[in-house]
Amino acid sequence: MEINDKNNKEIESIVEVQHDSKLTFDEQVIVKIVMMTLKDIEGVATIKPGGGAFSGIVGRTNNEGINVEVGETEVAVDLRLVIEYGKNAKEIYSEIKEAVENQVMNMTGLRVVELNVKIEDVLKADEFKTRG
Repeated sequence: MEINDKNNKEIESIVEVQHDSKLTFDEQVIVKIVMMTLKDIEGVATIKPGGGAFSGIVGRTNNEGINVEVGETEVAVDLRLVIEYGKNAKEIYSEIKEAVENQVMNMTGLRVVELNVKIEDVLKADEFKTRG
């Protein structure tokens, strides 16, 4: 659309176009981000669903022990984990929380509003290696 000003110069008007477009993420995408993030945290493994049997080192299984709920702007994450004997569970939780929140936000723009971790077992370091 063109409008003439007092000096008969053509002025183009800028029309903003609004879209109803949106970006969404499948739960499996968030699960993968969480799994890949957990791989970088020493002394952590996930639990198989159902029986609670050890599944191996994080990243070698599907989404076992990781459940997520994905909204339009927020994510909630529940983890069922095994930690290595001798590791400080509170420190591991803090490291997991910070790493998962950062990675999910950086990669998706979604805010992690809840991150629950349930420690279901403790294994010695050699058990991590032999069962992985």
